[in-house]
Amino acid sequence: MAVPLVKYAIFLVSLFLGLAFADEWKVFSIPSPVYSSIAYDSGTVYATEGGIQFVTPRVNRVYTAADGLGATSFYAVAQTDSKIYGVSEYGLIAAYDKGTGRWEVVNRSYLNNNICAVPGQAVAAGNVLVVAFEDRIGFFQTDKSAFLLSIEKIGDYSLTTKPPQKLLVHGDSLYVSLGDVSYERKMDWENLSKDMRLADPSSWKKRKSAFPASPSQKAAARDSVINNFTLGRAYNFTPVSKGGVVAASPEGWMDYSDGYSWRGMVPIWNGLGNPTEAYDYRMKILSATGDGILLSHVWGMGLFLFGDDGYSIIREFTPRDDNSCLDEYIEDYTVAVGTTVTPDSSGFLVATSEKSRYGLVYISKYGDISCAKAVGTTPLAGPLTAKLDSATGEWLVYVSSREEAVASLTGSLDLLRVTPPSQNGGRLVVSQKKNYPTPEGKTPVDFAFDKDAGNLWMITVGNLAYMDEDRDTLIQPQSTKGLMGAEYTSIDRDVQGNIWLGSSNQGVFRLTKYKKSRDTLSVVHFTTKDGLLSNRVHDMAIDPVLGMAWFAHDVGITRYSRNDLRNAQKFMTSEAPAGVKAYPNPFRPKLGHRLVIDNIAEDSFVSIYNRGGSLVRSFRNAEVLGGRAEWDGLDKNGKLVAPGVYHYVVRKGSKKETGKIILVH
Repeated sequence: MAVPLVKYAIFLVSLFLGLAFADEWKVFSIPSPVYSSIAYDSGTVYATEGGIQFVTPRVNRVYTAADGLGATSFYAVAQTDSKIYGVSEYGLIAAYDKGTGRWEVVNRSYLNNNICAVPGQAVAAGNVLVVAFEDRIGFFQTDKSAFLLSIEKIGDYSLTTKPPQKLLVHGDSLYVSLGDVSYERKMDWENLSKDMRLADPSSWKKRKSAFPASPSQKAAARDSVINNFTLGRAYNFTPVSKGGVVAASPEGWMDYSDGYSWRGMVPIWNGLGNPTEAYDYRMKILSATGDGILLSHVWGMGLFLFGDDGYSIIREFTPRDDNSCLDEYIEDYTVAVGTTVTPDSSGFLVATSEKSRYGLVYISKYGDISCAKAVGTTPLAGPLTAKLDSATGEWLVYVSSREEAVASLTGSLDLLRVTPPSQNGGRLVVSQKKNYPTPEGKTPVDFAFDKDAGNLWMITVGNLAYMDEDRDTLIQPQSTKGLMGAEYTSIDRDVQGNIWLGSSNQGVFRLTKYKKSRDTLSVVHFTTKDGLLSNRVHDMAIDPVLGMAWFAHDVGITRYSRNDLRNAQKFMTSEAPAGVKAYPNPFRPKLGHRLVIDNIAEDSFVSIYNRGGSLVRSFRNAEVLGGRAEWDGLDKNGKLVAPGVYHYVVRKGSKKETGKIILVH
C-alpha cells in the first residue's frame, strides 16, 4: 500500500497550494465511456459520461459542469469555424469559444422534455447544429442559440417507433439512418429558417444505396486518469482530521483526497465491495477518528479497522472468526448499513442486523471489540449516530430501525442509552431503549447534530425532521420554502450551523435557520447549473479543516470550497494550528491574483494601509468567515491601488497581528 515518493510529493504540494483558493467548484470524474469525438487543434475532443475531454498539444483536460458546461454527461460534440458544441444527455447545448477558451450554456430548452439525445449523433453545417434525440431530430441555429424546430416523422416512419440512429452531413445533404432504412434531404444550410418544407415528412428521399461513409479521423492518445482520480463512482465519505476526505466506491475501494489530487486507491477487503447494497440501502459505512483511525464494512464479510486514514490495516472482524461476537443475519454473514465514531472518539459503534432484533457493536481504536445482542426494535438496522449526554455521561445512540433493508421502506428511530465501555470494564452495555415514530413511518436515512443545541436532525427519503428534546418527539420544520419533492440521500451540518441535504434527483440544498428557529428555514439550491457534477447525490460530507463540501455521484465526485465552511474557532488563540499569514506575497491583482490573509479569528477586524498610513481597505464579519480575508487589490472605492508596499493589521480584542504586503502590477 506504499505510495510512490514522487506521487506523494505532488500530493503534499497540492495540499499547500489548495489553501490559496476558496469558493470554488471542482469535480473528479473518469471521462469514460466515450460517445463522440471530433478532430481539433492537431488533437481530439471527446464527449464522455464524465465530461468533455480535450487532448491537444495545448490543452489536456476534462471540462465538466464546474467549468460552465451546465452538465457533465455529454453524448455528442460537433464544431463550426469559431465554436465547439457539446450536447448533454438530455439535450442541453454548451458552446466552447475557440478564441477565449471558455464554455457557456447556450440553450436549455430540451431539458424539461426529459428526452435523451442519441449518443454520438450531432452534426454541424453552416450555422446549424442537427441533433438526434430518441424520438425526434432537432435543428439548432448556432447564430441565434435557439432550436428552429424539431421533426418527429421522416418519410413513412414516426421517429417515436423508429428512432434515428445515425446522422451525416455530406455536401448540401443531410443523411439520416433509421436502422434498416435511411433517408436523405437537400439542405440550404445558410437559409434553413426559410425552408417551408423542412417539417414535411414527404420531402425526405428514401435511399437505395448504402449510407455514405463518415470522414475518418485519427484520435489523439487519451489518458482517462485526471488528478490521479481512479475511484470512478462513489457512495460514501468520511472527513479526516488533517483535512480532506476518504471516499468509498461500491466496488470495494477507498481513496483519500485533499480536494485537489488523490493519494491512490486501496482495497477495503480482498477486492469485495457493496455493489448493489451501497445505493439501495443508503450505506454510511465509513467513519474516522481524529487520529487517522478508520472503520469500514463490506456487506456480509465483516468490519475492517485501518490506520493512516485507510492505508494500513489494523484488524479484521469477520463472522468466521472463532471468537467473533458479531451478529450473523445468516450463517457466517454479517450485515451493517452504518458505522459512527463514539462520542469520546475512543472507537466506533456499529448496528448489526440479526433475524430477531439487531445488535450494537463497539470497536476500540486498538482493535478491542464488545457486542450487545438484540438491543433494537427490528431485525434490521440502518445508519446510526451518537452524542454524549452531559448530564449522565452516557452515550445517546440514535439508530435507524428498519422493517426492510431498502432505504425507501418503513421504519422508525431507536434511541439507545449506552454506558461507555471505559466505565464498564470494556463491556458495551445498553441500559435503555426508546422508539420514536418517524414522518410517514419511513426509515431514517442519515443524521446530523444541530450546532446550537446539539439536537438531532434526521432525514427519511422524503422528509426532514429534528428531535425536540423538550417534547421528546420528532418535529418537521414548519417553513422550508423551496424544499419540495426531493428524495433525500444524505445530511450534514457546517460550522456556521447550516444544514446541507443531498438528494437523488435535485442536487443539494443548504438550509439556514431564521433567528435560530429550527421551524423556519431559508433554502439555497445547488445544481449542475452551479457546478455539481450531477444532480444525483448519493452522499455528502463537510470538511471543516479545509472548508470543503463533498458530494458523491454515479459518475464521480464534486468538491465545493467556501471560506465559511472552515472551522476558525481556534485561530489567533494559544491552540491555533498555524499563525496569521498572507499569501501569495508579492501578489499580482492584474493577473487575477487575490491576496489571502489566513488563519484569523472570525470576530477579528482586518485593515490594509498604504506606506503613508492611510486606510485602503478593511474586512470584518461575513468577509472573514472561515478565518480568511481575501483582497483583490482594490481600494474602498473599487479602484485598483498603485503598486508598492502595503501593511495589514488584524485585531481581535487586545490581540494584534501585522505584516507587510508587496503588490505588483
